[in-house]
Amino acid sequence: MMGEVNPTHKEETVIRRTYQLGLLLSVALMLSSCLYQFSGEGPLPAGVTKVYIDVFDNHSGETGIESVFTDDLIKEFILKRKSALSSSAESGAALKGSIDYIRDLTIAYKTQRASTQRRVIASVSIKLVDGGKVVWAVNGISANQAYSVADDKLATEQNKRDALKILSKRLAENIFNRLTDNF
Repeated sequence: MMGEVNPTHKEETVIRRTYQLGLLLSVALMLSSCLYQFSGEGPLPAGVTKVYIDVFDNHSGETGIESVFTDDLIKEFILKRKSALSSSAESGAALKGSIDYIRDLTIAYKTQRASTQRRVIASVSIKLVDGGKVVWAVNGISANQAYSVADDKLATEQNKRDALKILSKRLAENIFNRLTDNF
């Protein structure tokens, strides 16, 4: 018949192998999804069920930022695991954090002496203390956020504060996920 194309043996082999590979990948994905859990869904370390979040120590030059970081971590717990929060250190383990540093770097220049964009970088360390014993700790969790430099110094400072708030929320999420990863 005219217009009918019969695939060659080579083409049939390629089609069959492609189909087999697709089937194999599908089975592998289904099997791996049985083991998958969302980040932050695991238990707290060392059998801890209740956590008091202490105010971060601030080793940076940013005044008052410790309250922002602490509040964002508390909000993250409220959002994802409110039942694990404790109102006092006596009724559970304590989560203690420190802001190791906050750096501000220029990332784009208008001229040799004037920048148009900066990046703020923060690094924190966190530990979970239960009964006076450190049961979990991570040092050097960092995040960064870019912000615009305006001609007005007050506007630039506001942009930096806004960037620090975004960065703080990102760090809180990262800390919670690391704390509850069950690997």
